[in-house]
Amino acid sequence: MKKKFKIIAVGYGGEYAICTKDADFVNQWESEEESDLIEEVQDTFYDDADLEHGFGMYSDSTLTIYEIKDGGEKEIENDIEATCLVSREAYIADSDNGSVPVLLFHSAEKGIFCNWELETENFDPKLLATTVVETDVGEFIQDLYYDGKKLEADDSCVDTRGKGYCAKVGWINLEWHETSEKFEDKELIEECWKDHLENL
Repeated sequence: MKKKFKIIAVGYGGEYAICTKDADFVNQWESEEESDLIEEVQDTFYDDADLEHGFGMYSDSTLTIYEIKDGGEKEIENDIEATCLVSREAYIADSDNGSVPVLLFHSAEKGIFCNWELETENFDPKLLATTVVETDVGEFIQDLYYDGKKLEADDSCVDTRGKGYCAKVGWINLEWHETSEKFEDKELIEECWKDHLENL
């Protein structure tokens, strides 16, 4: 008989964005104080985030598992760190290695980031895995998988508070930039899942 479980992401993470800018903007701000850059872009980065924009927990954060039963929730596992199934790189570089001028902005936050629900006979934390976005300001969980299947995220529970901001300018090499399409490659995900099971 299948049971119902909830997985909750509570900890540290935040919002991150990579925005295309012009060369003059990068040249102007690369030697300025970060606090001044943050003030300059804090109200505009959201609308300008054309290359990357995400929100999630840091990849080294842990998950808490609850069993949903009789109208209530009972904690059955905590401090679960899910294995990374596959990651993609979204780093910025200097002008010698990048061709597109960009702004990188991050709002660090603490709190509840997301939850997922699933039904299975017996919950096995070893069958949890994540996809991860690697950036210069942190590595962020994008999706959560259980037993090879991507779980549907519920962000209606999000409740975080800000811990600070960081911002930097630089250049990005679009040939090196791995977009979110990488995580939509079903064959890649299936192959990575096979490798994950072999390493259990």
